[in-house]
Amino acid sequence: MKKIHALSHFALCTAIIGVGFMNAQAADETIRQLAKERGRFIGTILNSEWFNDAIEPEFEEIHKTQFNVVVAENEMKFDATEPKEDEFNFEKGDKMVKYAQANGLRVRGHALAWHSQVANWVNNYKGQKQKLLAVLKNHITKVVGHWKGQIAEWDVVNEAINDDYNADWRSTNSVWYEGIGAEFLDSAFVWAHEADPDAELCYNDYSIEWGLREGSKASFVVEQVKRWKKNNIPITCVGTQTHIEIAHETTPQNVRALAKALAELGVTLNITELDIGFPKGSAGKLTAADYAKQGHLYRQFMDVFLEEPNMGEFVIWGLTDAHSWLDEQQGKTEGLLFDKQYKPKPAYDSVMASLKAHPASEVKTPYPDSILNPPDTTAKDTTVKDTTVKDTTVRDTTVKDTSDAIKMFAIPNNISIHIAGRTLFVMGTAAKDSKVEVFDMQGRPIFSMENSKGVFDLSSIADGLYVVRVRSGSASLVTRISIR
Repeated sequence: MKKIHALSHFALCTAIIGVGFMNAQAADETIRQLAKERGRFIGTILNSEWFNDAIEPEFEEIHKTQFNVVVAENEMKFDATEPKEDEFNFEKGDKMVKYAQANGLRVRGHALAWHSQVANWVNNYKGQKQKLLAVLKNHITKVVGHWKGQIAEWDVVNEAINDDYNADWRSTNSVWYEGIGAEFLDSAFVWAHEADPDAELCYNDYSIEWGLREGSKASFVVEQVKRWKKNNIPITCVGTQTHIEIAHETTPQNVRALAKALAELGVTLNITELDIGFPKGSAGKLTAADYAKQGHLYRQFMDVFLEEPNMGEFVIWGLTDAHSWLDEQQGKTEGLLFDKQYKPKPAYDSVMASLKAHPASEVKTPYPDSILNPPDTTAKDTTVKDTTVKDTTVRDTTVKDTSDAIKMFAIPNNISIHIAGRTLFVMGTAAKDSKVEVFDMQGRPIFSMENSKGVFDLSSIADGLYVVRVRSGSASLVTRISIR
């Protein structure tokens, strides 16, 4: 049974025709399930409170039910794994890996070479190039080697680019760069690959979602990836952290452009640390429309993620607003999918709406089947001897879900949609006697009308992105429109 979202009284819903919007969260319908069907990994962190057994019981239940990839907030960083020279502490990382294996989750490792959260003892060797090289190699070799075959992907180098207009490597406040030089980056990838040849290896950074203009971090990353690939440095992926505010409306398309640029180089782009926060001073003052706007942005990121074939992971930096770094460290608030009471927000609905709008048959995955369907290490598979050629029970077709309003279908070429200003035109021979519906980015119905003349006035609808569906018999056309 589906639950009606707590914010379903959102003002735009006064225009709903027919049944109300139903929350997509249900036992047989989760982000995890839809992500798996599409060959993608969508997940979030395990907060430090989880590692210390200081978190609410509903956290873990939601986490393992809704997501299929996990990363530690802090527990695999340098200072956590090697607090003393050549004395390693894998206890908390092992706890997460065991949890992931028990629940069928992919694991990201974060992070190996980073200028921040380096154990204090490393600073004793400032300026000693050969010693620092030995320290970094030993750390990477032993950490990656310890979890060989258990961690699918590592952030090998993290945040190594400066914040200047003309991007270059971070040359100050980095013990690695100041003591070794830029070669520490190349070496880190080589050592990580030697320790686990099957692991995917990423360069990860923030602010690379701001576009590919000259001098930008994103452009610098693309150029470095070209150099790494030319020199056979084993990089397989780039991670865009994407910590943004609600006002940053252009970032989804910037991420799309970066994905396309990296696709030409044969490198995957992953969203690794997404959160979309409100200004901290807005806490307690946010309206339903504000949360809908947040959901609107989450939807756009998920649309890009599912539409670009070289994007494989979508990781949100937190599960619930009750446990988030935003309030304490970023001057932002309420940037996640679940509120402080663990209730799903419109942002959750938006992610689900986007997944449903992209049928599994139309989403390309960058991963081979061996990664998408690894051997089950948690239980015996009782269907090994099943001789059925194709399993037709993957999706339950006996229950009609009201939120399937935003699904895309195979469509005839004789239906087309055009929008001019706030007037929508529906054309084509099959468009006659069709039904036109408009949904917001969370999948809520906004407008519905039988198509008789093919012209619809949308002046009553607020500015923004919407999904339009035209149905004629069994044919259906779904597309996104922008109203300004």
